Amino acid sequence: MKLYNVYWHDGTKLHDVVTTDDVNKWLEENNKERIANGEESESLSDFEIHEVQAMIYSHAIVELLKEK
Repeated sequence: MKLYNVYWHDGTKLHDVVTTDDVNKWLEENNKERIANGEESESLSDFEIHEVQAMIYSHAIVELLKEK
């Protein structure tokens, strides 16, 4: 499973937003919330996205990830 860190840059500093396995699904949910709050929707190009390597040692989580 691939994981991605999503960052937002305010012009001077990079801010952690979320770690997700599906950036498109996250963006969809993020935009629903923004629109509900009267804000404009965003696009993936508004963020800096990096694939990350996760070292997961919990047996239960490892078994869940194998299912995906």
